[in-house]
Amino acid sequence: MQKRIQVNQLRVGMFVEDVELGGHGDAVRCEPFLIRSNSDVRRIIASHVKSVVINVAKGIDLDRNPAQGEDAASYEARLLVVFTPQEIGRARQSIREIDPHLRQVLSDARLQACFADGPASTAVERIMSASLDNAGALIAVAKLKEKDEVTFLHSLAVSALMVAFGRSLGHSEDDIRLLGLGGLVHDLGKMTLSDDILTKTGKLTAEEMELVRRHPQLGYEMLSRAGTAPKEVLDICRYHHERYEGGGYPGRLSGRSIPYVARLAAICDVYEALTTIRPYKRAFSQTEAINMMMNSPGHFDAKLLSAFVSKMAISGTIH
Repeated sequence: MQKRIQVNQLRVGMFVEDVELGGHGDAVRCEPFLIRSNSDVRRIIASHVKSVVINVAKGIDLDRNPAQGEDAASYEARLLVVFTPQEIGRARQSIREIDPHLRQVLSDARLQACFADGPASTAVERIMSASLDNAGALIAVAKLKEKDEVTFLHSLAVSALMVAFGRSLGHSEDDIRLLGLGGLVHDLGKMTLSDDILTKTGKLTAEEMELVRRHPQLGYEMLSRAGTAPKEVLDICRYHHERYEGGGYPGRLSGRSIPYVARLAAICDVYEALTTIRPYKRAFSQTEAINMMMNSPGHFDAKLLSAFVSKMAISGTIH
């Protein structure tokens, strides 16, 4: 099926069959082609194309209704348009290498054992290396999680997002390592919650929500007892649910009283949650998620959120 869209609606993965130049409304036949990167989109916009005709049977369609979101099958199919099988294969291999180290961290937390930074540090080094190869593929593949893997792969995906975001902001490798480690353990406190709560498809009760809201503080206490976690990692774990306007938890901090690393983590955490399938929802597209975040005044540091959009979304690091 063919559909005419405005050029500013183009997305990676769309299949273009006709273009309209200028404002005359006449379609110009062209050799059909697939939009493979954001560079392709920018090149078309720079060519003064007003609109294009896409074939949704051969490529992706416009964003779905936000209430529907995207299911696992359609998301995986879209990945095969955006990334090559080799890129996806390398990302899967990286996740397999990270797997045992991250599982050790989360298992220790579930048993409330003392946090050991060795496995976490090894996992972060692997994430940093894989992100250098292809951060977008690693982040995207990490979203292909099963219901019982939500906390495991959410931690990995947030860590990869923070590594990529930190690099895009020009931070040093040492600082990026701290961001990655913080992303990896930011939800450590959720390991104290029951699987019934973590995988519940219905609305949480007031009591269950209160337990969930305790997880940042519980994770912070676990890390503090170990005595080896850097301050930046502790801040990410404790404050990633604070809101810039002061309505978050656990401390109801506001503005710049929220540590910088936690403000950065809040963006990566929410973006990853919105764009990932959860037991209680489907995934929102990148565009839907960013629109939702941009239309949540006071939730995030506005300058950091703008940087996330310009450096991560427009560059094609996230899809």
